[in-house]
Amino acid sequence: MSRILIITPKQPSGNPRMRKAADALATAGNTVHVLYAFNANWATQADVEILAQAQWTWERIGGHPRDAKFTYFISRLMRKLAESLGMTKYAMCRSYSKYVALGMAWKPDLVIGHNPGALGPLVEMGNKLNVPMLFDAEDYHRGEFHIGSQESLRVQKLEDDCIPQITAMTAASPLIAKAYEALYPQHQVTTINNAFPKKNQPVLPTSETGPLKIIWFSQVVGLDRGLAEFLQGMQHAKNVPIQLNVLGLCSNDVQQHLLGSVPSELHQITLYPPMAESALFEFIAEHEIGLALEVPTTQNREICRTNKLYSFTLTGCHMLISKTPAQEQFLREFPDAGELIDLNHPKTIAEPLGEAFEKRDELLQKRQRAWQLGDTELNWEVESEVLVGFVHQYLRHE
Repeated sequence: MSRILIITPKQPSGNPRMRKAADALATAGNTVHVLYAFNANWATQADVEILAQAQWTWERIGGHPRDAKFTYFISRLMRKLAESLGMTKYAMCRSYSKYVALGMAWKPDLVIGHNPGALGPLVEMGNKLNVPMLFDAEDYHRGEFHIGSQESLRVQKLEDDCIPQITAMTAASPLIAKAYEALYPQHQVTTINNAFPKKNQPVLPTSETGPLKIIWFSQVVGLDRGLAEFLQGMQHAKNVPIQLNVLGLCSNDVQQHLLGSVPSELHQITLYPPMAESALFEFIAEHEIGLALEVPTTQNREICRTNKLYSFTLTGCHMLISKTPAQEQFLREFPDAGELIDLNHPKTIAEPLGEAFEKRDELLQKRQRAWQLGDTELNWEVESEVLVGFVHQYLRHE
């Protein structure tokens, strides 16, 4: 039985990809330990349910603003000091030294890092212990910011320092994998799609009546993710009864904008707070159409695959998918998942809404084909086999 350490600067509830990896590797017979740190108030309560059911052990480091105030204060102070001194690895990983000390004391056979802040301690631990170091790129991290910006350059420096030293990489989309391979040709990056477990799949969709039921969700609701453009398109479908449910943390300004974007009496927008994963998929399944929207304002947005692509197929939602290189590639690979819309042309949004409402039987067939896709291909059971095989090949070499 191998000992696998996973490190992330995020919390488990805010890092579902990390959790799925930990679960898969533990189920495969490994002893898995996770080191994580606080970074969001909303995630603390959600962590309780997740950690109570985890098949892996865990430790939160770096304190907490309520439960371990002094440790939290000191760790933030040290991070800010590192930032002012240009110490990138320490600036991007609060409690960097604690990660390294606790990780080395656990004596893993292999270490996996999630999110760019984990790169520094990942490489230091791996080199000192002489064990394989794997890094998972859920996004094209330097491309999450405008290329050339201070934030992008900081991530670039961290990646250039660390990624040449790691053993191997995985990525959450084929185009992210391709981008990292172009930067670091010594690595052949393996794609692990960001799918979800079949235990979250509700029953096969059945027919609906009443307003067209549409959903968009994220941890945080923002107007830079395609929602504003979709609402403009929805305004061109004034005669289509629509119930749009938006789920996530929402500021007052965003809330006012969303609720003020309803010119038709036939349209209604309802806002919901974030839900635990166990409830989220049941809620999604109550809808007919899921919005997989990305606005290509950064390079990462162009080449990432939003996890909505997988949650909506699993639950049997027909998707309206915005045009980005990654999402167009996804739809070529899985044409039954949904249809493309152009956020810059409102009519391409209004027309499929009208057609979906007028042809409810055809919409149901589309939903059932999406559900079947989630049942057979686009699920974590399929992807986890790729992940476990990838990790175990490096354990076998030891």
